[in-house]
Amino acid sequence: MIENTPSSQKSLSGQLVSVEAGAINVMGLLHIPTQAQGIVILAHGVDAVETLTHNSALTIAQALFQHALATLVVDLFTTEEQQLDAVSSFFRANTDIMQQRIIGIAQWLSENALTHTFSIGYFGKGTTGAAALIAAAERPDIVAAIVSSDTQLSVVQDYLPRILAPTLLITADSDQDTITMHQDTLARISAEKRFEQGVQQPSDIARLACTWFSGHLSLVAE
Repeated sequence: MIENTPSSQKSLSGQLVSVEAGAINVMGLLHIPTQAQGIVILAHGVDAVETLTHNSALTIAQALFQHALATLVVDLFTTEEQQLDAVSSFFRANTDIMQQRIIGIAQWLSENALTHTFSIGYFGKGTTGAAALIAAAERPDIVAAIVSSDTQLSVVQDYLPRILAPTLLITADSDQDTITMHQDTLARISAEKRFEQGVQQPSDIARLACTWFSGHLSLVAE
């Protein structure tokens, strides 16, 4: 279901969408610029622990929109699930559920009349970024590029050799152990890859994401 609903951003209007994500539906905000050359899923996890806030996600969506890239800013969990997580902490680090829903969302985009011609990219941060990498490994056929920021890399190591999409990892931490972990992680990915460190501002993350996705997403032949 797609409803014509303006977003809160003055220069970025979008549509509120109910997205099939496997067994449930989740809510998202879909932005499609004229002559879009691909679409990026900006996945958002549990509010209480999420590092990709809605405001920063919309900042990135705005930048991508200006680079002729469509975006879907989407909550991976329902309101009820977030309320349950507040007392159980069940969902916040559950990369298995997250990756399944990211794949479901990508499948929905590939079948939707408005978006089925677009190549799909994943953007995630923290645990959601890890889930995006796992989703890319589990269904390499459905994703064309990945950007992951401040990723929890410890949970993705077994999946790395199966990632085929060009991958950009971004971190604000200049600690040598973190740098080494990122370098080791990228070494296990056979696809095109890049590492950016010391990046903190959403505007800088958006700039890097725009460059990466613009270079790797294009229209899929109908």
